[in-house]
Amino acid sequence: MDEITHVLHGAIGFGASAAAVVALMVRKGGSWHRRAGWAFVAGMTFAALTTWYFMIARPLPLAMVSSTLTLYALGMALFAVNARWPGARRWEWGLFALLALVMLGMLATAANLYRAGSNLFPAPLAMFAVFSVFAVIDLRYLRAEVISGASRVQRHMLMMALAVAQMVMAPTIIVAPDIGVPTAVIVFGSLLLVPLIYFGFGGAARRAAARAVAADTV
Repeated sequence: MDEITHVLHGAIGFGASAAAVVALMVRKGGSWHRRAGWAFVAGMTFAALTTWYFMIARPLPLAMVSSTLTLYALGMALFAVNARWPGARRWEWGLFALLALVMLGMLATAANLYRAGSNLFPAPLAMFAVFSVFAVIDLRYLRAEVISGASRVQRHMLMMALAVAQMVMAPTIIVAPDIGVPTAVIVFGSLLLVPLIYFGFGGAARRAAARAVAADTV
């Protein structure tokens, strides 16, 4: 059973990677973009949940953090452009709480490393700082009374970029010792994909949002 799950995890995760490339390349807001996006969401959700299943036998803290962030990012991305779904705002607050738990875990990890005399304690503090940026963005969004369609599209793009970064990070963390690349390089290098994707493809997403608004006002 575990072997089958591992094969499915790899195959569906690879399929999600292909779907992400398609979603980034095609016209934003079009039918192919939506189909590829849903395929990416489904594949990454399966990969994140099976990662947690694997962690029961072999706990890897960074992999657990990555899979949790994947679920957070996917959920926030979906609700950003589907605000009318029942209970959407409550789910968003729940996902924000999930991010807050991850941040508390980073602080606890840093404290434990410091008490143990390890010089690695700045790494979880740096991750806490990165996640704090998303937490601030979340709070500003969740407390806003009126949110424009363009703002929702930008948020969708940001969260999808974070999910793609986790897609890259998760498998490379596991093989880091075998390929001789420092884990910190993989973690923070993957996170650099977020601004690259957001600013590199965000213009197309904003134009798609503008077209949708124009169509609604005709």
